[in-house]
Amino acid sequence: MKPLLCSAALASCLLAGCSMEPTYQRPGMPVPNSFPSAAPTTQAAPSAAETRADTAVANLDWHQFFRDPALQRLIEIALGNNRDLRVAAANMTQARANYGVARASLFPELDLQAYGGRQRLPAQTQQPANGLLGPVQNNNDKAATFNTYQVQAGMTSYELDFFGHQRAIAHESGKLADASAAEYEAARIALIGEVANAYLSLNADRALLQLAQQTLAAQQQHAQVMNKAYGDGGVSEFDMRRSQTQADAAQVDVENVQIRIAKDINAMAVLIGQPLPASYGTPSQWQDPLLTDVPAGLPSSLLDRRPDIVAAEDRLRAANADIGRARAAFFPNIALTAVLGTLSGGLSNLFHAGSAAWTAAASGSMPLLDWGKNKNGLAASKAGYTGAVAAYEGTVQEAFREVADALAVRDHIVPELKAQQALVDQSQRVYAISQVRFKEGLDDYISSQDAQRSLYNDQQKLVSLKLDQAVNQVNLYKALGGGWNQANSGKTTASVTAPAQLSSMRASP
Repeated sequence: MKPLLCSAALASCLLAGCSMEPTYQRPGMPVPNSFPSAAPTTQAAPSAAETRADTAVANLDWHQFFRDPALQRLIEIALGNNRDLRVAAANMTQARANYGVARASLFPELDLQAYGGRQRLPAQTQQPANGLLGPVQNNNDKAATFNTYQVQAGMTSYELDFFGHQRAIAHESGKLADASAAEYEAARIALIGEVANAYLSLNADRALLQLAQQTLAAQQQHAQVMNKAYGDGGVSEFDMRRSQTQADAAQVDVENVQIRIAKDINAMAVLIGQPLPASYGTPSQWQDPLLTDVPAGLPSSLLDRRPDIVAAEDRLRAANADIGRARAAFFPNIALTAVLGTLSGGLSNLFHAGSAAWTAAASGSMPLLDWGKNKNGLAASKAGYTGAVAAYEGTVQEAFREVADALAVRDHIVPELKAQQALVDQSQRVYAISQVRFKEGLDDYISSQDAQRSLYNDQQKLVSLKLDQAVNQVNLYKALGGGWNQANSGKTTASVTAPAQLSSMRASP
C-alpha cells in the first residue's frame, strides 16, 4: 500500500500545476482617466496641496470626514446595531465558510470506522463488503451464522486533481468569498452615508420647523392686528379674512414639517437599530463644519478602491475559474481508495496478531457519451464570464457617473448658495421696510404679506440648498469608496458578527 500512496502523492505533486483556467486579464476601465473638470468660472485649477490631498482622500477615515460628534456617535451605534449590516456580515461569514469547504476537497479525507455485526448466510454464498474491508463467505454446504468485527481507517474516493477540477472549484469559491467581503464593506459605507444623510435631513427639517414656527407667530400676530382693525372699522372683511388664511397656511406648514421630522426620527431609528437617543434633540447649527470637503482634481483611478467594483471583479475572477472547472469535466477522473484496519470474527480477537487487513484501489472514469452535457456546461460558463465582464464594466461606469454627478453639483452649488444667501438678505430688508411702511399707512396689507411670503420662501430655499450641499458631500464620499482604512475599522465594528477588515478576508487563490 505504501508504494501506491507514495506514487499517488508524487503524481499529485507533479501535476499540481495543471489547470484548465484561462489566464485572467482584467478588463480595461471603460471610463476616462479623470473626472470632468469644472468650468473655469466656477472652479480654479487644483493646487499642489490639493493634488497631494487626492491620495489622502483615498485613506480618509470616516471619523475625519464626519466631524460632528453627535453624527459620529450615531454612526457608531448604527455600525453595531443595524440589521441589514448584520445580514451582510453573516453572508460574508457564510461565503468564507463555503470557501473552506471547497478548499478542503483538495486534500485526502481520512475516516475512522468501526463495525460489529452478526449475519446468516446460505450455503456456498458470499456477502459483498459494502464498504468494509472484505466480504463474508460461507463455503459450507449448509447455512451458517457469522460474527464480524472490524476497525478501519483510511481515505475513500480521493480525487487526484490532475486537471485542476477541484482547484478550479476552490478558486471560484474563494473569489466569491472575496466578493462577499467586498459587498459587506460596500454595505458598511452605504450605511454610514445613509445615517449621515438621515441626520442632515433631520437637522434641515428642524431648521425648517423653526422658520415655520417663526412665520406662524408673525402671521398670527398680524391676524390679531387685522381682527382688531376690522372691529374698529379700519380694514375690510376681505383683508381680515385674508390675513387669517395666511395664519392658517402657516399652521399647515408647521404640521407638515413636524410630520417629516417624525418620519426622519423613525427612519433614523431603523438605521441605528434602536430609538434615537434623547440627547440628539437639538439640531446642529448649519454654519458649523459638519463635513470635511473633498479636494478638486480627483483621478478616476480612485474608483479602484470602491468595494462594489472590487466585488464585481472578484465575481469576474470566479467566473473565469468556473470555465476551468467546466473544461476539466472533459478529462478523466481518477480516484484513490486506501483503507487499513483489523478484521475478526470474534470481538476478543479484533486486535490480535494476524487480524490486520488493508485494501487499496484506484479507479478512473472518463466521459464517453454525455449528450452534450459537458459541452453545454462549458458554453454556460463562458456566457457567465461574458456577463460578468459586462457587469464589471457597468459597475465602473455607474461609479464614474456617481462621482461625476457629485462633482458637478459641488462645482455649482457654492455660487448658488451665495446667490441665495444674498437673496435672503435682500428679502429680509424688503420685509422690514414693508412692515414699517404698512404701520405708517404707506403700503396696504397685500404688499406686506407678499414681502413676508417671499422671505419665507427664500429662507426655505436656502435651507434646502444647504442640505443639498451637505448631502452631495456625503454622496461624493460614498461614490469614492468611503474613507475606510484598516487601522480604524475595528473600533466601529466590534459588535458585528464578522470582521470588517476587508484585506484579511481575501481568500487565497
